[in-house]
Amino acid sequence: MRKLMLAAVVAALLAALLATSAFAFDGHFYVHQRYRSGHDIGQNAFVRQDKLLDPHNRQNRVGRDRWKCRAESHPYRLKCRALVHLNGRIGGKGYIRVKGVLHHKDKYLNVVGGSRQFNGVAGRMFWNGARLQFDLVR
Repeated sequence: MRKLMLAAVVAALLAALLATSAFAFDGHFYVHQRYRSGHDIGQNAFVRQDKLLDPHNRQNRVGRDRWKCRAESHPYRLKCRALVHLNGRIGGKGYIRVKGVLHHKDKYLNVVGGSRQFNGVAGRMFWNGARLQFDLVR
């Protein structure tokens, strides 16, 4: 009977550990971008793809992103959507969806959701051209 109770307790603890690690993510982190490819789509829009790199060792790839932006009628404004994929080495594992308007004075975009460890997240992403900084909450 003791062996059965011990096995049940170990199984419950293991299940709890696996469940919490599946939802654990780092809410504040940053990565560096390296341009991979891009092209224009129409007269006022473009698509861009980047490799995401570890900020402490830029030889380590930690993910990728894909941007789709359209110029708005106001000068220096871009309406953008991005999908950021992280492989779990930094921040967490899964996709983060981002959208908003970039302006030369305001480079924050809203985080509107994600998948896997980022399921149900919100917050903001700061973009400065070569670095993405995330401030996430669940």
